[in-house]
Amino acid sequence: MSSSKHPLRDVWNETPDNNSSLRTSTRQKSGVRYSSNTSDYKADPSSIIDCFEKTNEGDEPKRGLPQTILPGFGEKYADCGDPIPRFCADCGSTHEVGRTCYRSSCPRCAAGWARRQSTSAVSKLEALRRYKESKKDHYTGNKFHHMIVSPPDGYEMHTSNVLDRSFDLVKEVLGELGASTGVIFYHPYRGKNGDDRGQWKERLFNDRDWKNDVRDELEFSPHFHVIVLSKYMDGSHATRAIEEKTGWVVERITKGNTDVSIYDKYDLSRVASYCLSHTGLYDTEQTTRGQYRYFGKVSNFEATDRIEAEMDAAVRSVAPKTLDLPWSSMACQEDRDGREPQSALVASTAISHEDDEEGNGFGEGDDETAPDGKCAGRLLTINKAPKFLDDSEWVENAPHADELQNVWNEWKEEWKEWEERIDEPPP
Repeated sequence: MSSSKHPLRDVWNETPDNNSSLRTSTRQKSGVRYSSNTSDYKADPSSIIDCFEKTNEGDEPKRGLPQTILPGFGEKYADCGDPIPRFCADCGSTHEVGRTCYRSSCPRCAAGWARRQSTSAVSKLEALRRYKESKKDHYTGNKFHHMIVSPPDGYEMHTSNVLDRSFDLVKEVLGELGASTGVIFYHPYRGKNGDDRGQWKERLFNDRDWKNDVRDELEFSPHFHVIVLSKYMDGSHATRAIEEKTGWVVERITKGNTDVSIYDKYDLSRVASYCLSHTGLYDTEQTTRGQYRYFGKVSNFEATDRIEAEMDAAVRSVAPKTLDLPWSSMACQEDRDGREPQSALVASTAISHEDDEEGNGFGEGDDETAPDGKCAGRLLTINKAPKFLDDSEWVENAPHADELQNVWNEWKEEWKEWEERIDEPPP
């Protein structure tokens, strides 16, 4: 397959005005172009090609990747939207908002599901990165890379579960390139008229119909987005050979004219929430599950509460652009009255990051930030109140802690009943 004709070659190379014009061929991403000068690791093209060619082996009939549904196109649950208190993680004030089931298929809650899963993913990744860096008394180069791995048109395998085997295949290939841990997301579709990232939040979470509306804008073009944690990614000499021999395209996405893939925790949060927004869902009568996989050490790595709170704030700050979630639905709008925020628990510590000069953003539109003078603390569901109320230092600094205690006393029994119902399917 010619690289210039690959449908995903320019997915992440939009120009600043978000039109359809492309950069010159010298700036088109063509393979992994980063390697660390601290390592002499070199990828072996023949080993990687062998990984792909094994997909032609087997006795079972050939099958292709599935055309799954996307988040937010299932049935709304009966109690979604019913009043339930949330409270501010900074000042303790309570707010009446609608119940959220956080199910990936729920039209009302899918964006919230993507936000929560993004927080979990980036918290684990960032915690592992910090742990690795803490083992030395100097920076050792552990960093995040955003990869896209795309099969050729008509890709099939001799297996009963092509998707699971393809996840394993992507892991094997990334391992050969020098990446041993991260998270892989399966994307079944791209836009028929170009996969401009700004269009996804218009298609999703807006009460649009799947069969006769959104699906008509898309074409089946399965591929995998990957966030990896690695000191290096070697392969510029290998990926061209891989594409020539197998038709698979392996690319490392960089920002603008730099060689940096993911700058900071805000970039990391952008990539994770974007990927989860239209990750394919495995949907049966029994369960609905997002088709993404952790691999390597991050799979069983847990973040501290402080890192998770910090990364949650970062995810919330980019969610208005990547998930179309309004800032007011995630952050407290009480007056701050000159009070200092309580460390990393406050969403305003991570107000939205701007796009880079090359226009590598997520489309046009309002990028909400906390109004001046407002608290902007994270809004949490009432069941998390006891953890805060048991913290004497937090109670002392939260002006509305007494209010929160009273509300929790009223709600704790009802919350138990609601938790028992939360896993019931919709009527």
